[in-house]
Amino acid sequence: MNISTSTISQTVSGAFKMNPFVFHCPTKITFGEHTAATAADLVKDLGCRKALLVTDQVLVKSGVLQSVLSGFKEGEYLLYTDVPPDSDVDCVNSAARAAREAGCDCVVAVGGGSVLDTAKVANICLSLGGDLLEYEGLNNLSEKLRPLIAIPTTAGTGSEVSMVAMVKDHTEGKKLLFGSRFLAPDAAILDPILTVSLPPKLTAATGLDALTHNIESFTAVISNSVFTDSLCLESMRLLFEHLPRATAYGEDLEARAATLIASTMAGLAFTNSGVGIVHALAHATGAKYGTHHGLTNSVFLPHGMHFNLDAVAARYAYLARRLGFSTAAGDDEAAKELIEAVKQLSARVGLPSRLRDLGLPELKDGQLDELAFLASTDPAIMFNPKESSIDDIIAIYERAY
Repeated sequence: MNISTSTISQTVSGAFKMNPFVFHCPTKITFGEHTAATAADLVKDLGCRKALLVTDQVLVKSGVLQSVLSGFKEGEYLLYTDVPPDSDVDCVNSAARAAREAGCDCVVAVGGGSVLDTAKVANICLSLGGDLLEYEGLNNLSEKLRPLIAIPTTAGTGSEVSMVAMVKDHTEGKKLLFGSRFLAPDAAILDPILTVSLPPKLTAATGLDALTHNIESFTAVISNSVFTDSLCLESMRLLFEHLPRATAYGEDLEARAATLIASTMAGLAFTNSGVGIVHALAHATGAKYGTHHGLTNSVFLPHGMHFNLDAVAARYAYLARRLGFSTAAGDDEAAKELIEAVKQLSARVGLPSRLRDLGLPELKDGQLDELAFLASTDPAIMFNPKESSIDDIIAIYERAY
C-alpha cells in the first residue's frame, strides 16, 4: 500500500506516524445513468414539499432539464431559469425572493458552476433571511440551511459537494466567497447523460478546472490527509485518461462518467484542503474581465506550478511518478515532467495557453497592480504552499499573457 508522503511524519528513530486530520464529506452522492429522474424522490425523502429549481436558459432550451422534471408533479416546484454564465448578487437576490414568495422549502440546482453556486447562496438568503453580504466570507453561517440537492451538468467545478460558493459583485468588481460546512449540498446526483450535450470547449475547460482543483489541493498548506491525497491522485488519473475522449466524442458515456466522477472527487478534495494561487489569479481575472473560470485556470496552471516548484517539488514528483509521467530519480526533473504533462493535456483538448487568447487586453501598470492586489487578497491564496508578493503575482500575469 502506497501512502503519500504528506500524510506521514518521520520521527528521530525512523518510525512513521500519521498526522492528525479532519475530513468532511456531508453530501450523499448518487451516480448512474438516468438518476436525475430521482430528484423528486429525494425532495420527499428530505421532508420537503416544494422545491426552488434553479437552472439556466441554455439547459431549458437543450431539453436536459426534462429528465429532472419528469419526477415532479405540478405545484411541487418553482422553476427559476435566469442564471447568467457568471452569476452575481442580483441574480441570487432575485432567486431567493422568488423562492420565499412561492413558499419553497428546499432548493434543487441543475447546471454548471454558476447555477450551483447561485443556488447555494440563494439558499442562505431563503433559510436565514437578511442580505447575502451579511454572510460573505468563511464560517459566517451559524445553523443548518434548508435542504439542497445539486445536479451538475458539467464535470469541473465540484460545487455539488463543496462547502464554498462564489458569486460576482459587479459594483465592487470582484467575486464574493461564501464558505461554511452548512453550504455543502445534502445530496448530489451525478447523471452522466446530462453532460453529453456540453460542447467540446466547455468540456475541456471544466475538465482543466477539475485538474487544477486536484493539483492545488494536493499541494495546499493543509493538504495532510490520506483521504484528499487519494482522491486527487485517482481523479487526476481519470482526467488524463478520459478527458480527451470526452472532449472529442461527447456521446461517449464511459468518458463522460469518468470525468464527472473525477470532478466530484476533486471537489471533495479541495473543499477539505483548499486551492491556491492559480485560483486566486483566475478569480481576480474573471471578476475584472469576465473570462471563463475553467479556461483561465488552464492558462494559469502551468505558471502557478512553476512558481510553486521550489516549495513542492517532492509533491509534484510523487504525482508524476504515480501517474506514469516520469521515472526520473530527481524530484525537480520529475516535477517538471508533471508540468509538461499538464501543458500537453491542455493542448490536446484544444485549450488556449495565453491570456491574450482569452480576449484579455494587454494590461498597463495600474491595471496589473489592481489585478495583483485582487489576487493577493483572494481567500484561495491563503492555502498556497508558497508566499507571494505583488511583484510575484504581476510576474505570473506577464508570463501568462
